[in-house]
Amino acid sequence: MPARIATPDDADTLAPILRPADATEVLRMGEGPVASVLRRSIARSVEAYVFEDGGHPLAVYGIVQPSAMDPMYGVPWLVGTRYLTARPKQFLRETGAQMAIWRTRYTVMSNMVDARYAQAIRWLSWLGFSIGAPMATGLHGAPFRHIEMRA
Repeated sequence: MPARIATPDDADTLAPILRPADATEVLRMGEGPVASVLRRSIARSVEAYVFEDGGHPLAVYGIVQPSAMDPMYGVPWLVGTRYLTARPKQFLRETGAQMAIWRTRYTVMSNMVDARYAQAIRWLSWLGFSIGAPMATGLHGAPFRHIEMRA
């Protein structure tokens, strides 16, 4: 599953083909339309990539360093497209490898996940993130869980 560097322009191609649960999670965060959120996420990331297979984008992911004051803190993110379901084992292998790399660069990685997105929570747990209790932090009080991994 090769990965290429993502650009903000990828957002317009990827947003319409996201898995429904991924698009819903983005909307429930309350930060705007899906394509706009993807564009900002890619632009703000110190690293952002698109997993591809046979010319189809499977997922877009990256990591944001929210503060130059703490370069060892990162905010990883990923959303998958409808093509991702065809390669689950390869996806697990590749994301595990990417997390191993990021663990050498960041002492703390954290973000939020939609509390209703059970598949994403299982995957994040498998990667080694601790998963917090649901908190009403999303749009209109949508519940999200804090995730964190420490090196």
